Amino acid sequence: MKLNHVANKILLSDTKKLVGVERSATTRLLHHLIEIERRKLYCDLKYSSLFAYCVHELGYDGASAQRRIVAARALAEMPEIEQKIEDGKLNLTNISLVNQFIDDPVQKREVFKEVENLTKKECEQKLFEITGKEEKPKDKQKRISKDKIQVAFVLSDETMAVVDQLKNLLGKDMEMDQLVQFMAKEAIKSVEKTKFKQTKPRTSLSPAKVGRAIPASVKREVYARDKKCTNCGTTHNLNYDHIIPYSMGGPSTIENLRLLCSQCNQRARIRAGLNSPEGALSHSDLKPFLAVEYLEPY
Repeated sequence: MKLNHVANKILLSDTKKLVGVERSATTRLLHHLIEIERRKLYCDLKYSSLFAYCVHELGYDGASAQRRIVAARALAEMPEIEQKIEDGKLNLTNISLVNQFIDDPVQKREVFKEVENLTKKECEQKLFEITGKEEKPKDKQKRISKDKIQVAFVLSDETMAVVDQLKNLLGKDMEMDQLVQFMAKEAIKSVEKTKFKQTKPRTSLSPAKVGRAIPASVKREVYARDKKCTNCGTTHNLNYDHIIPYSMGGPSTIENLRLLCSQCNQRARIRAGLNSPEGALSHSDLKPFLAVEYLEPY
């Protein structure tokens, strides 16, 4: 588009109008993200989270996606900020910064008023003054070759002491890559034993003998078969899910169980009519229906 023929006053006026249109479109987008998250619709597209949907389906970079998700959740909690976003008094960057520093919803409302019309730098300074907190350092990852990723993160003195203790116990010099790999592999072994009840294999129980609780032998076989969410493929926050919900008579058998991540599990419940998309889903919502038994956390 060439605009060299447009008069100065018109160019300035049109630009200001476009900014207003952009802000209005932003709030509409935030409302759409709120509703998509409530219905867990990204699971239908085999994404494990709203963030993954925004990045891979909508094409946002990670930081832009995160700012919009944070702002959408803030808007759902505090509808009064919508007009401030459209007026330009609050921008997505400052909303995200406030969310990083403030947890209490009541205080968050007050702080949003204090950071209106501030630049990012001014907003950060105001938040330091209000909370007395230091900015949390962000972990960083950067690919530097085909098979190597440079990672930068901050460790507490306590964590560093534990790392040094492990080095001393091993009794040999190890590069950080080797040490992290060793720790991760040992942790995986330990967690799998805890999570999946590594008992001796036994004859599978008949459906009539399997009740509400999922036997350890059944859990082990379901995990060995699936190993990841059978819908989106993630390995994060996996649940044992009844294909035919337990509340509808579905048994706790290998054939009627699958692994789903928490998001896909909630979406499956909505599709089965066990949760209304009009209401927010939570862990307490899931308990009465017993359609899922959560794995032990890492």
